[in-house]
Amino acid sequence: VDSAPRFKAVQDKDGKWYAQGVRLQTEKVSLVNRRLQSLETKAMEVQTTSACEPAGEEQEGDGQALIDFLRVAAPLVERELGLAWNSLPAFDAYEPLWGEAGESCDVTLEVWKDGLVDLQVTSVVWNCTGSTLACAFGRLDTLGWCEDSAPVCLWNAFRPQLTPSEPEITIDVNGFVMCLAFHPTQPGVLAGGTYNGELMIWNVAEGGFDPLVAASSIDDYFHREAIQSVEWIPADLSGGADAYLLATVSGDGKVLIWDARENDLSLPARGFSLLSSREKKRVLGGRCLSFSPLDPWLFVVGCETGTLMRAFRPPPAASMGKPLGPYSWKPSAIALLDQIAANSARLQLQHHVEAHCRTTGAKEVTAEVVFQSKPDPAVLFPEPRRTDLEAHAGAVTVAAFSPFHRKMLLTASIDGSVKIFDVLQQRAFMTFFPPSKHLSTCAVSAAAWSASRPCVFAVAMEMGGVYVYDLMKSRQEPVFELPLAGSGGQCVTSLAFNPKMLRLLAVADTRGRTRVFRLPFTLSEQQKTEAAYMSQLMGSSK
Repeated sequence: VDSAPRFKAVQDKDGKWYAQGVRLQTEKVSLVNRRLQSLETKAMEVQTTSACEPAGEEQEGDGQALIDFLRVAAPLVERELGLAWNSLPAFDAYEPLWGEAGESCDVTLEVWKDGLVDLQVTSVVWNCTGSTLACAFGRLDTLGWCEDSAPVCLWNAFRPQLTPSEPEITIDVNGFVMCLAFHPTQPGVLAGGTYNGELMIWNVAEGGFDPLVAASSIDDYFHREAIQSVEWIPADLSGGADAYLLATVSGDGKVLIWDARENDLSLPARGFSLLSSREKKRVLGGRCLSFSPLDPWLFVVGCETGTLMRAFRPPPAASMGKPLGPYSWKPSAIALLDQIAANSARLQLQHHVEAHCRTTGAKEVTAEVVFQSKPDPAVLFPEPRRTDLEAHAGAVTVAAFSPFHRKMLLTASIDGSVKIFDVLQQRAFMTFFPPSKHLSTCAVSAAAWSASRPCVFAVAMEMGGVYVYDLMKSRQEPVFELPLAGSGGQCVTSLAFNPKMLRLLAVADTRGRTRVFRLPFTLSEQQKTEAAYMSQLMGSSK
């Protein structure tokens, strides 16, 4: 027990006593430093001599012996190198063991959006990197005025935390989108054509609340019916990342080309009218559109009547100059004049617009003023230079150029036939009829070329079934059928091959679901002689 006093008695000057506390000092606190983790380094020199210092004593060589050796050996080596140009390359005779490759076909992904009732997938596309899958929802049986609204949904197909029923990006649309197309070089830029006739561009890479970048309006000189197909096409041959235009086709009988770089889709840059070759005033409704990826001035349009027309858009040419007169024609208006080849039609449009300016008091003529003057659509959007190919017996649902050959064209129709054309020939050189139980259920709803094999394409039937053709194995029958039974809907609406993951094929159906199938290895690995075989097919078509 501590016996030290806690206080002491103190007497003040008046003689009174009182208690006073005592301050005690505790023992000094001792501190000890301990290093819990230390890092020791040790340098070791691997090369004991410097780079410029010789490793040993310099050896004297026999230069004459080396010269004598090269004099004998050099001719032999040169002769063998010369023979190597004409000899069989080392691996040309190598043939993979296809039996050991994966021949199974299974579903790797299935996506949908919760809360959508009685909506179908109207279009499915991959972006240029092959990582993002975009699906447009709607109702393909809509007739007349559209009262439904359906979104466009995007999934990152290879994200580990992917939730199939919850898209990463949902874009709300007034009405619904009929067709989609990703930009060829910018993976976040997506274009879509709506049932109401509007063209929209979204940039989903910016991450904003509203990804809408530009949208067209509805006008007598724009699309008045559903846009059936949209496609990015090169503006010129420069190949720049921004040098792309948009081409659309609609049931109103117009092919319009838009330049989003100039006017944010407020006006089309140029257009063409689809007219019957027999009755010039009869408008043909467009159903599908395809531009040659290797010849950007060549395109094909499939129509509702079964007509299939090959057409050309004129390449950019030198301007004919600014019209003379009291009105100042701006470059945007001059560009509309320059697309009219006939001088009489050009003068007719010029006089019509200037008469409108006199009425309204306008002094400057812009592209907006040209459209506000309400010229004759046949003058503003002339008929393209065209040639009719062999027609289908029903509406053409698919027209797709081969990504490997500038002249090979794949078409399909509700008549149940699939044709392959050399676009320089009027008649198809190959015709297929995919299997169908009944004649009334033979309509083809979608078809697409493989992104990896020139001789492979897939065909989807409206009432069920997806068949893959390989022209190297059979020129009559499909070589593979996707296992749709038991894994979802049978009625397929859209197909899309992945441009990077070459074995993946996206299949959309009427139940609002999209499945991604992994195809057998032999259907995605290009054969050595495949390009030559395709050229042989095209040569035999003449």
